[in-house]
Amino acid sequence: MGGFFASLFDEMGARRRRLRAALGDRGQGIAEFLVMGGLLVGSLGLFVRDWMPAAAPWGFAVPVVFIAGYLLIDSRRQASIAAAESKLAEQAEVARAVARHERSDLPEIVDEDGRTVVDRTTSSYDWIVLLWSLACALAGAAAFVIAWSAEPPRAPNPNEWAPPESAVDVEISP
Repeated sequence: MGGFFASLFDEMGARRRRLRAALGDRGQGIAEFLVMGGLLVGSLGLFVRDWMPAAAPWGFAVPVVFIAGYLLIDSRRQASIAAAESKLAEQAEVARAVARHERSDLPEIVDEDGRTVVDRTTSSYDWIVLLWSLACALAGAAAFVIAWSAEPPRAPNPNEWAPPESAVDVEISP
């Protein structure tokens, strides 16, 4: 299990670097701000007014769902990378056999862009994680907006008094 978390944290750092390279410093900062802001507003922002937690209680689950989904996505990424690396090792063995003139068919180790199977897998999971993060942030923001726009519960009017049920005897029979 220690290998999973070590790989997870290594990939989180590498993903941030790739996001910064793709979007620039400001773009990466804005993307992270939107994700963290949506998660925080969706959970902690529900404490702004007394009635808000009851209006959107699912907002408290958004950070938990975000972390669980992130861990699930990364476990699938690690499994895909392991499968891709084994396929890559297999292809490298075939390439060595071709170099020794034992085989004549050379497998395609890199695609036309010069990317390996591992690079393509990493890139696809970068987009999946970014979309998952933004979806969770949007769910958190939606929880806050729904709770903010909900009407507070009506306070009881002291002028509308009704006697307790046991105070009035009603005997109605057919």
